[in-house]
Amino acid sequence: MEKRIFRAMSLLMLLTTLFVALLWGVTASLRLPDDSRERLRTVRVTLLDSEGTVLFDSSADPRGLENHLDRDEVQQALAEGYGESRRFSQTLQADSYYYAKVMEDGRILRLAFTADTLRAQLLRQLPLALAGLALSLGFAALLAKRLTRSIVDPINGLDLFGPPPEGYHELIPLYRRIEAQRRELSRQLAEMEGRSATISAITENMREGLLLLDPRGRVALANGSVLRLFGQTGAAGKSVLQLCRDPAFTAEVKRCLAGEKAECTLQLKERTYQVLLNPVFREKEQSGGVVFFIDVTERHIAERQRKEFSANVSHELKTPLTTISALSEMMSEGQVRQEDMQRFAGRIKQQSDRLVNIVEDIIRLSAFDEGRAEGEMERVDVGELCRGVLDSLKDKAGERGVSLRPMGEEALILWGNRRMLDEMIFNLVDNAVKYNREGGSVTLSWERSGDECLIRVRDTGIGIPKQHQEHIFERFYRADKSRSKKTGGTGLGLSIVKHVAEYHGGRVEVESTEGEGSLFTCRLPLSQQPGTA
Repeated sequence: MEKRIFRAMSLLMLLTTLFVALLWGVTASLRLPDDSRERLRTVRVTLLDSEGTVLFDSSADPRGLENHLDRDEVQQALAEGYGESRRFSQTLQADSYYYAKVMEDGRILRLAFTADTLRAQLLRQLPLALAGLALSLGFAALLAKRLTRSIVDPINGLDLFGPPPEGYHELIPLYRRIEAQRRELSRQLAEMEGRSATISAITENMREGLLLLDPRGRVALANGSVLRLFGQTGAAGKSVLQLCRDPAFTAEVKRCLAGEKAECTLQLKERTYQVLLNPVFREKEQSGGVVFFIDVTERHIAERQRKEFSANVSHELKTPLTTISALSEMMSEGQVRQEDMQRFAGRIKQQSDRLVNIVEDIIRLSAFDEGRAEGEMERVDVGELCRGVLDSLKDKAGERGVSLRPMGEEALILWGNRRMLDEMIFNLVDNAVKYNREGGSVTLSWERSGDECLIRVRDTGIGIPKQHQEHIFERFYRADKSRSKKTGGTGLGLSIVKHVAEYHGGRVEVESTEGEGSLFTCRLPLSQQPGTA
């Protein structure tokens, strides 16, 4: 490439010089006749004799001119045959050029012309010179443009992924550096893409919502959980306030963008979210914020249930303990007649049994909650188990005039914990008897349905209002509190039923119509290993 540029510049200078010379020659030849005539008209002619006396002068009266023998050009002419000089002319009052020559007869002929004549000739040629210069510059510019393009076009069309063009061997080091940088950039880009893919995979599979905000509060990144949470298909570039205008959230976002850590709780779509906001700093300057949305619904529900459970346990334990304490105090202070002692002792025994039942039910539920509900697993004949439950409740049902009806397959074997399953079925049938009407009926059925064992308890009792049906499996929940107190239940029976079913990998369903009765269905998988649900 260096040789190519040198050749191009040399060619440019040569062509420009030739063009200028040609242009000047043509201009000078065109002006030569006129310039010659002009110079002839302005030439001063003087004729001297051999003694230097002026015989003739074309510009002045020779009689008034002094002797010219001492003039330099005259002295030189007398010595060499011709002479020339330059000096200021007193006659013409201008710088003049002189030429003198000795003729054959001994006289001296002298010619002179002033510098003004030369300047006038140059000024007359100036327009042509300027025009020639302009043409020369234009020609040089055009030629330079073409030469430059012939050099630059191959460079502009370089294929950085291919070999350098011929004649540009100086670019080989550049090509090597570019190739090395390209490999390094490719490696860094692949690494960045890998990191980006990893981050995207992590954020998109997070259950928690993630928002990255710029310093103005606009969304730089929103993962899928956030988009689903706010019902958006895209959030990049939007203001975070377009996603959520909750006053508490808005206030905490402002705190975060002001450089403070913040936290709040949001209720969205019947779910509870804990929102954590942290400012992001880069070189001690805040560059935005990161917002996490953590679903804490279950935690809030558990906390609420724990508080409710503690309150209910306190209430349920307080009632029998208060009764026992009052009766015992009356008996110890002799306020009870001897004939009433047995009746008071019976009431104390009744309340003590109720207290024991409540404690035992609480212990069972705690075992389920902590995963400690273990027992011997065995093959259980469901029909035999159901008939045993009906037999144990026969007297209690008879007291209320409620008939018990078994209905099921003769041989249906389920792998499970016999004691837990017995308690589950007993609680369902016991509730069906308690909340039945006089002369009603309870039907206990069991059957196989595909890979499941279905145990159904149907009654003709008071039924459960629809607004209570989704809550009846909660601990201490009673749809009819006044009737529950009369029946003496702990309010934990259906919770135990639910946990036993789930322990065996199944579930409990309820269908009920107020005033007509209820149907509870336990679906237990025949192949499910207990405790793995």
